[in-house]
Amino acid sequence: MTRLKRPLGLALAGAAILACGVHGLRTMQMERRLLRAAPDTIPTNSVLFGFAAGRGAGTFRSSCASCHGLSGKGDTAQGVPDLTDSDWLYGTGTVGDIEKVVYYGIRSHNPRGWHLAVMPVFAQPVPSPTEKIPPLTPHGLQAVTEYLLSRGGQPTDRALAMEGAAIYASSGGCYDCHTADAKGDSAIGAPNLTDSIWLYGDGSRQAIYDSIAYGRQGVCPAWTGRLSAEQMLEVSLYVYSLSHPAAGRQQS
Repeated sequence: MTRLKRPLGLALAGAAILACGVHGLRTMQMERRLLRAAPDTIPTNSVLFGFAAGRGAGTFRSSCASCHGLSGKGDTAQGVPDLTDSDWLYGTGTVGDIEKVVYYGIRSHNPRGWHLAVMPVFAQPVPSPTEKIPPLTPHGLQAVTEYLLSRGGQPTDRALAMEGAAIYASSGGCYDCHTADAKGDSAIGAPNLTDSIWLYGDGSRQAIYDSIAYGRQGVCPAWTGRLSAEQMLEVSLYVYSLSHPAAGRQQS
């Protein structure tokens, strides 16, 4: 019986098509596993995490790096947070918390986004359009600045800092978001004012004064409707990997 001989080029092309088909099938299977998994469990699965975070890196470069930078280090001049450390402004840094920001944004006008913590503009006559907060005089602004410097362990004018403490805990209403101990509240996105990590500026006297005087109302866009569910989960896992270098090393 004579065996049919096919040209080598056709044989190679057929093998390539078959390989692409197998690869496509595996990709679809991984995507299904990814979407069915609980987001916070994915980092314990090295195969699934590697697949998702690897693809999320590309989405990050195209959609997020323009603000956060290719390294994810952010920009304190613009109030863009560093995504590589363990300090989280919204939530505690779980995959689910990150995914919520990706989906709905911050002050993005999406009804499900974070929008509770809006820093008033204390140097203007009406600091807040929604809260009845009195403005601060230049002296009052300096006093609160001095108080926050003292909470961070910086050398300060003690008498002025005490004045600032009184304003912080009363008429300024600062405690309402940043809490009485000034350690912030990640449930609403109010930063810790006692550590050395600053969203805006370098923690200097001038930088703190500017934040109090002129307010801070940073925005992160909502990506729902612009990225697929897979892409939003993948980029969330990639962002998680930036601050968790050991993630994905355990196989579940």
